[in-house]
Amino acid sequence: MEELSNKELEVLQYIAIGLNNKEISEKLFISMATVKAHITSIMRKLNVTNRTAAAYIAYKNKLVKF
Repeated sequence: MEELSNKELEVLQYIAIGLNNKEISEKLFISMATVKAHITSIMRKLNVTNRTAAAYIAYKNKLVKF
């Protein structure tokens, strides 16, 4: 698994708690296009095809904290 950047980990944290792209954009003060780019990169690095699978891997590998 390729290492995620700090910003990608932040986005992944918000994905894991169920926020949508607009909500993530507002929380991180970045554009929707930037959120989508981070999500695309996250899914490529984690080798998954959807947000649910990304969240699952995040929990399984302790990439996110609660």
